[in-house]
Amino acid sequence: ISSKIDLNNKKLLLNQTKDRGDVREIARLNSLGLQSSHQGDWLTVVPNPGLGLLLQPSEFVVALRYRLGQPVFSTEGPCPACGRHSDRLGDHALNCAWQGERIARHNSLGDVLHGAAVSAALAPTKEGRALLPGQGEKPADIFIPRWAGANDAALDVTVINPLQDAQVQGAANTPGHALEAAQKRKLDKSWEACHRQGIEFIPIAVESLGAWHKSAIVQVTKLGSALARQNGDEEGVTVQRLFQQLSVALMRGNAALLNNRCPANYDNNAGSDIM
Repeated sequence: ISSKIDLNNKKLLLNQTKDRGDVREIARLNSLGLQSSHQGDWLTVVPNPGLGLLLQPSEFVVALRYRLGQPVFSTEGPCPACGRHSDRLGDHALNCAWQGERIARHNSLGDVLHGAAVSAALAPTKEGRALLPGQGEKPADIFIPRWAGANDAALDVTVINPLQDAQVQGAANTPGHALEAAQKRKLDKSWEACHRQGIEFIPIAVESLGAWHKSAIVQVTKLGSALARQNGDEEGVTVQRLFQQLSVALMRGNAALLNNRCPANYDNNAGSDIM
């Protein structure tokens, strides 16, 4: 009964938002409403730094504000990283490519996956640059031998924000639009070249709000199952913990972007003005 009430309230909220024509808010609710996407796994963890399941209060607060569509900053103004206009809701901050937080967020997700593959005795390698002869490109964040049947696999992590200008209209029209766009972009770039070498190219796409692409869910579940078999642990618990570790790493990366881009700090004299 409680679940039915929640679903009905969600439907009413989405309809009211659509009536107002708030495209960003519709896109946000669509992203958070993606079923079985593990988008809220970071909210269910028991804090444990030893398992990588801990967000500091300053990280948790800004990540939660962004998730709820609440203003992250008390004022808008120049971004202290790139100097461009930064909005109160944090959309610019989360998309700002200056400094190294976006790369660090990406790498932390790859580290969690690679660490799980190592613990599962799958002999993974990171960022294989010699996979495609004659090319200097790196098609894999994690390369796992014989992962896809008899074929080796190149797993490539990508994070996309459904609330960025380039995606928000599509995300408002179609839930999961940003995930499909990220998946297609990665496949268009690397699938053919990997296929010619007998390598299965597998994007691991996730939205900044936390939802994973369905094919990424298959791969993470498979990896968690392999880890459980290797360690003799319960499969469901191990898979859940792996998704939680990834979810926490993603939110920690989001928080770094938001906390380091408070518009009030542009002149380097103002104190932190994160709400």
